[in-house]
Amino acid sequence: EAVMIGVETRTSAPVRILRDNETLQHVTVNGLFPCGEGAGYAGGIVSAGIDGERCAEAVAAYLGAGAD
Repeated sequence: EAVMIGVETRTSAPVRILRDNETLQHVTVNGLFPCGEGAGYAGGIVSAGIDGERCAEAVAAYLGAGAD
């Protein structure tokens, strides 16, 4: 069980929330995965979708999904 909060805006973010290049997690907040336009990692709907997919894969790896 979890609470997921996603904020949507109608403009691109003028700032970028820092994240680790390999884990895609915030550099100081473990388990926080900034992604898409709101975090400054996308400039449009297609790039936001691709970044969201990359973050979803990173979250699955973080949670151990598919681990044997």
